[in-house]
Amino acid sequence: MKKNKKYLIIAAACVVVLAAGLLAVLFLLPKDSANPADAIDEGADVSVTTDADGVHQAKLNLNDKGELDNNSYGTLLSYKPADISKISVENAGGSYEITSYTPAETETDPSTGEEKSATSTTQYTLVGYEDFALQQGQPDALANDVAALEFSSVPSVDGSNASDFGFDSPRSKATVTYSDGTKAVIYVGDDAPGGTGTYVRFGSGDPVYLVAAESVDALLYNITDMISLTINDSAGTDDNNKVSSVTLSGTNFKNEIVMEPNTDPANSSSYVLTKPTKNYADEKHSSEVTGALRGLYATSVAYANPSKEQLAKCGLAQPYARVRAVYPDASIDLIASKPDSEGNVYIMENGGKVVYTMASANLPWVTVTYNDLLSTYVLNPAFTHIKTMTVSDGSKTYAFNLDTQTSKTTDEAGSETTTQTTTVKYNGKELTLANFNIFFQNIAYIERAGEATGNPSGSAALTVTYAYDNKSDTDTVAFYKTDSDRYLAVLNGQTLGTVYKNNVNGVLDQVAKVAADEEVSSLT
Repeated sequence: MKKNKKYLIIAAACVVVLAAGLLAVLFLLPKDSANPADAIDEGADVSVTTDADGVHQAKLNLNDKGELDNNSYGTLLSYKPADISKISVENAGGSYEITSYTPAETETDPSTGEEKSATSTTQYTLVGYEDFALQQGQPDALANDVAALEFSSVPSVDGSNASDFGFDSPRSKATVTYSDGTKAVIYVGDDAPGGTGTYVRFGSGDPVYLVAAESVDALLYNITDMISLTINDSAGTDDNNKVSSVTLSGTNFKNEIVMEPNTDPANSSSYVLTKPTKNYADEKHSSEVTGALRGLYATSVAYANPSKEQLAKCGLAQPYARVRAVYPDASIDLIASKPDSEGNVYIMENGGKVVYTMASANLPWVTVTYNDLLSTYVLNPAFTHIKTMTVSDGSKTYAFNLDTQTSKTTDEAGSETTTQTTTVKYNGKELTLANFNIFFQNIAYIERAGEATGNPSGSAALTVTYAYDNKSDTDTVAFYKTDSDRYLAVLNGQTLGTVYKNNVNGVLDQVAKVAADEEVSSLT
């Protein structure tokens, strides 16, 4: 046992000695070779200076073989957007210049003379377009791209085969002037394969650098990318959003159409068409038109300060549609082109300086027709304002007298309730209100089924005349037979279109029953 124990002690000592020796060897080795996975990448050896003209230049420090010992990341620019005073850009979209001004971060309190923090928002101006509003975020994106620039590798240290990287015809050149008086020049080449980045050149140097694509994408913006997409503003209050008139014209319209709010409570339509003839407007289409006049935001800007040739090219020299609208606080005057095959249109303020693009689906006034704007119903009067409803079936005339009384009550809490009660009489006999109301709706809800195909002839098959309690004017609706499965509908002598025969025939079958206070059913 003692002998074995001795051998164990010797063996243990040998292990300790070997371990110590190994640690000594590892300690003497360079850190990078001890564990390559733990090596620190200190980036490419690059020196950034300014030349005699104050232009930033980058120099790669190469080894004897003309190579970078560590082809890795590096920094070419390290400014803040607030340090920029001017940016000049040349790309496929043309050339433009933006000036930048950032107020001081502190200001003097005039009452105490003390310095205090101030909000410093950078202000940008597009030179030559000073009266144009700029698109929010676009100048900031450009300033961010030219303030700081880092690369991830150097694909070509000497610029050889520069055309392979897109520098035979760079996509963009940006010249930046900083508030310290220095400048930087950045050239943007092609995007690298596989979405790994974008190639750039810096200053007057030959090397090609690989940078993140999003770090230079704003250098590809053109003038139109900088201009605001807001065509006009929304109304500031609900009252200012109430239009007093809407006028539609242009090559899409045979006649000028004028639409105004309906102020006559005897009809439930929200709008009335006053030109080319007076008619009540369809609820759906009129609300769509009036809802697409203010607060318009474009998809893109096509032209700024368009020439006559450009306006003609866009189809705006002779607009397909023009809308004029009057509000309490503003007047709207817009023109639009005919929608293209994808449903897009050019749009601008009439006499304005910017041509925008939008989807025609968001501008229903461009494609709406007069027939669309006509009320869905031939006539839908307000039931509580009817005084007399006279119905003629071609052989007999029925006069129904209506009387609506309004009463108001106030509860204990002071809340007022308004109640309207209508009685209907025929030849002095009171009729069942619910039954007559069904009959009334069967007439009032007769819908137009199509546009007029001719003028009426002969005697009307059904005539309905309404007299009202709030005005002396009456409305007369007449339905004439045709050779098709339709009746021709005429309102106050004006042909509105056709309606289905079964709706008119159903009313003809019911009028005598209603007069006799017999039950009828809904036709809708």
